[in-house]
Amino acid sequence: MRVLLFTCVLAASLGMSSFTSAAKVEVAFEIPRIDTERYVFPYVAIWAENGRVSKPLLVWHLQKKEDEWLSDLRRWWRKIGRYDQHVDSMTGATKGPGHYTESFEINEWDTFKLYLEVSRQDGGHSLVKTEINTTDSTHHYHIPAEAEIGNVTVTVTN
Repeated sequence: MRVLLFTCVLAASLGMSSFTSAAKVEVAFEIPRIDTERYVFPYVAIWAENGRVSKPLLVWHLQKKEDEWLSDLRRWWRKIGRYDQHVDSMTGATKGPGHYTESFEINEWDTFKLYLEVSRQDGGHSLVKTEINTTDSTHHYHIPAEAEIGNVTVTVTN
């Protein structure tokens, strides 16, 4: 009887350990207004990486059948874009200058690198990243602005 009870408790605890709480990751960023003769809305990609594994989270692009400019998101293209046949599942149209906030759930990893890449057709390119630890007491991460992207704030809640 004790063996059966112990086995049931062990099985239940092992089963519950597979249920990890998903971390909600909120990414607030700005697309700055750039003074140029011909301004084209930028492409934006957000994804997470843990070692060699990548998880696509968002892509803003023109959404044409043959979108030749997606490869301008160079790191995203090398890691995810050229291999992913289902890129439309997380895409949206390009957006102009302004403040944006996007939320994602990451339940696969406790630590990962979060990437945000922005590129404009015939314009500039920016790639920013930060190491995220969902078990750490730090819940806000700040990434300084670059040419094509303003300040980025990442907020993690469990």
